[in-house]
Amino acid sequence: MKLGRRLVEASVVLLCALQVLHAQARGPSTREERAKVVALARLLERDPFAENAPATRQALRGWIVEVPDIRVYACDDLLSHGLGDKYPYSREVTVQPMLSAAAFAIEHQDKARDEIAQYSAGIEGALRVYEALLKAKPDARSAFLDELLVKRDQSELVDYIAKQANERCKRANTDLIASLAGAGVGLVLGLLVARWFPGGPVRRVTAAISRRIVFACVAWYLIVGLLLHVLEPEFDPRYRFMSEYVWGPYGWLMTTTFFVLGLAAFTVAAGLRGVHHSSWSARLGFGLLTVGAVFVCLAGVYKDFLLHLAASAVAIPSVILATLLLSWSFRNAGEWHAIHGATLVIALGMLALFASINLHFVMPGLLQRAFLFLFLLWLSIVVHRMVRVAAPNPPQGKRARISASPE
Repeated sequence: MKLGRRLVEASVVLLCALQVLHAQARGPSTREERAKVVALARLLERDPFAENAPATRQALRGWIVEVPDIRVYACDDLLSHGLGDKYPYSREVTVQPMLSAAAFAIEHQDKARDEIAQYSAGIEGALRVYEALLKAKPDARSAFLDELLVKRDQSELVDYIAKQANERCKRANTDLIASLAGAGVGLVLGLLVARWFPGGPVRRVTAAISRRIVFACVAWYLIVGLLLHVLEPEFDPRYRFMSEYVWGPYGWLMTTTFFVLGLAAFTVAAGLRGVHHSSWSARLGFGLLTVGAVFVCLAGVYKDFLLHLAASAVAIPSVILATLLLSWSFRNAGEWHAIHGATLVIALGMLALFASINLHFVMPGLLQRAFLFLFLLWLSIVVHRMVRVAAPNPPQGKRARISASPE
């Protein structure tokens, strides 16, 4: 009882904190904002002493920090280590890499997660500022920046920046850290769900209804996903994640896919708990799949970047662990053994795709779409098998005797 009360209290505090963050977070950038940011960043490159230039730099930096849908990589040490504190125009030069990198990320979706490409674009923007400074201020000469200009003109700048970034710009992989933390949360909650919700008998008619629900959810997800690619051509599917469609004019359509995916996962979890819960891996898999379903729905509720990211950080690792554990449990589960190999290969494919996304491999958008397709396929295979494995319906006469009350 004490544990349950503490869990309830912790849940209330967490929900209140989420609501506060939800109220404070700003929405995604608009097309007009992005165009204006690019124009202002390029203006400052050409004219670092333009009217209201300091205020413009400050406003652009604030926008880059606050906006949730533009990821900008900047490393101050790439310039500060060679420029020093005594350079009279360090403010104009050292701020520019962030602004130019943001403009580059907006103009090149395929490089949105390429740190070296953004670092290079930022330094090149700073060098354009330096060239403009030399025209207006002959005393702005810097031996370090002159050296970078030579490397740029000799096509050696990118290699130099890559080497310097490897030495000076060490950064934690926040996506991986969030995923590991989310996996830990999912495991704890999954164990609690598996313990508190015992399984019950699932009849074949119930399993058949579950199959219809899951197949309908899968069909809806695929149809809406394909339709959004047509309605929102601005989002390049090779590099933009599916969830980013919620920020477009048809965002409500994308929001529905979170709930149908959560419903499909929960339906499969409930059915498995009824017909396959003998092993520890199956019980924990049920709990993790249930937790994953709940947090998938929460990711649809919260569109703001931080809240959506927090929900996804629990949902995705929970789903992966659930598919792995359940697929492994099928190997010695009688009639479930027939799908053991196929479901395990699919689950391992999901794990490989998820790792590739976190390691920033090429085309993360396509990798995420492949991950979602495999999960939908896994759910479809499992729920189809569930109909055969579920207990047969009781005979009509027996059902009538059970329902009849004695006089």
